[in-house]
Amino acid sequence: MRKSLVSVGFGLILLIVGSFISNLIIKINKSEPTYNNNSLTSVYIKVVKNNSNKIEIERNGKLQSSNRISIISEVQGLKKKNRNKSFKEGERFNRGETLIEINSDEFNSTVKQSRSELKNLIASVLPDIKIDYAENFNKWKNYFDNLSVEKPISKIPESASEKENLFLVGRGIESSYYKVKNLEERLSKYHIKAPFDGILVKGNISDGAFIVPNQILGEFIDPNNFEVGVDIPVNYVEKIKLNQSVSIISEGNKDNVIGKIKRINRKVDEMTQTVKIFIEFNNRNLFEGKFVEIKVPLGVIPESQLISRSLLINDRYVFVANKDDKISKAYVQPLFYNKKNVIVTGLDDGTRLITSNVSGIYEGMKIKVVQRWEELLNIL
Repeated sequence: MRKSLVSVGFGLILLIVGSFISNLIIKINKSEPTYNNNSLTSVYIKVVKNNSNKIEIERNGKLQSSNRISIISEVQGLKKKNRNKSFKEGERFNRGETLIEINSDEFNSTVKQSRSELKNLIASVLPDIKIDYAENFNKWKNYFDNLSVEKPISKIPESASEKENLFLVGRGIESSYYKVKNLEERLSKYHIKAPFDGILVKGNISDGAFIVPNQILGEFIDPNNFEVGVDIPVNYVEKIKLNQSVSIISEGNKDNVIGKIKRINRKVDEMTQTVKIFIEFNNRNLFEGKFVEIKVPLGVIPESQLISRSLLINDRYVFVANKDDKISKAYVQPLFYNKKNVIVTGLDDGTRLITSNVSGIYEGMKIKVVQRWEELLNIL
């Protein structure tokens, strides 16, 4: 009897278990197909959080010194050896220091002769001045005593009357004075001096070489002030203002180099439809001729998202992960492009943007969503 009851109980258990398994199989067959997570394509996502994004144009340009001169001779003669500094590339000169000295012995003699002639001429009229223009005699006597053939002359005394002026003009005093001044001015050109603190970036002449007028001897720059000219699309020019800050983003610059927009051309290039702007940088660590990348800020776009250009499909939509972890399209409006990224609007906060470049991706594709640790930190 006891064996019969055990057999019946065991049979009932088998019947119940079998019924449960049958129902489970039926439900599975009626539900959507399942996926093995190991076989799904893993994609990275970024949870969208819209904010204000800066509009910045990146342009390349070449640094040029804001203060640059070509050293050109106006006289001829042999180049003399510099006493303290050599006329070679990289040599620094302070304002007023001699860059090049040209032998002026012959011309200097001509200048001394003209000074001597002026002194003789003044000596010849001093007796007349003492008698007829006594009020001015001491001035002319002091001028005569201080006039030296070895030194540049000073300005002649002013006439006390029209009559005195006519007398001096008639005796050739003024014409002789201006002749000397002209010769002295020409003599100064035999000593070419630095017009500002700077550095010689090119030297085309050696000691002892014969120099002729209009010969280009070298190039001299201010190494602390530079400018870059870059082309900006004409539709962005109205957003640019004078004295606006601009930065250099080229590799190799450890410090953030900031400059100011100093000039904006008002002519549009017909071929490229761009306008050239000029940015000035005051920085002694820059180099003449170096190519740099410039970042020009143009404003901000509110409630937008900055994404990689590779994620934007046909300039119309991006791929997102829906709540079922399937691929969907989200249509956006691209508003600004740079080399690598694009600023778009149209994505709601919380949207899971696909940031992986997956080969063969399609709408409705089942995926395995993976968040980068940076994203997880942002959420936390």
